[in-house]
Amino acid sequence: MNVLVLNASPRRRGITAQAAERFVEGVKASGADDFSRESIHIDVMNVNDLDVAPCKACLFCRKHGNCCQPVDDAHRIAEMIRSCDVLLVAAPVYWGNIPGTLKTLFDRLVYVLMGETKVGIPIPKHKGKYAYFITACTTPFPFNVLCGQSTGVFKALKEIFGTAGFKIRGKLAIPGTRKMQGLPERYGSKAYRMGLHCKAW
Repeated sequence: MNVLVLNASPRRRGITAQAAERFVEGVKASGADDFSRESIHIDVMNVNDLDVAPCKACLFCRKHGNCCQPVDDAHRIAEMIRSCDVLLVAAPVYWGNIPGTLKTLFDRLVYVLMGETKVGIPIPKHKGKYAYFITACTTPFPFNVLCGQSTGVFKALKEIFGTAGFKIRGKLAIPGTRKMQGLPERYGSKAYRMGLHCKAW
């Protein structure tokens, strides 16, 4: 099982990043008996460390199935998405949406996520795969939901990965982070359990 984690938090020890780490711990525990035999492979990519040029909207990738821009980390992530079985996207809330760095990456990956019919109807390329989402914001509950903060992130990610054919198996929203000194255990446990059960398809 290949697991890809895209951590879009610019804070290496931020709440979002810590929740992603707990998810990974759960994944490792799910295959504890055979982990040493490399039955589970995990890649953790920090989006802020990637070199990704913006999409030029040339539509070359739609016609030819590959990106014509000079090779950068978007090409590398494209291949990792192709080969993954499970995907976790961990992203803090930016203006009720995903961070711009993550959006820039996803804009470059349309061709690897979906195809199109002759009349422009999306064709999913990743049926049979599973996605998990984690987000965090300073807005306290219930306003993170009522004001479309956490839900805005989930909506954006569902639009992308639902269209791509991923089955969304778990979502975790962590509101009210402003005064948190670290990841509260109740959220850490939820992230851990998501990772723990991702092998039980």
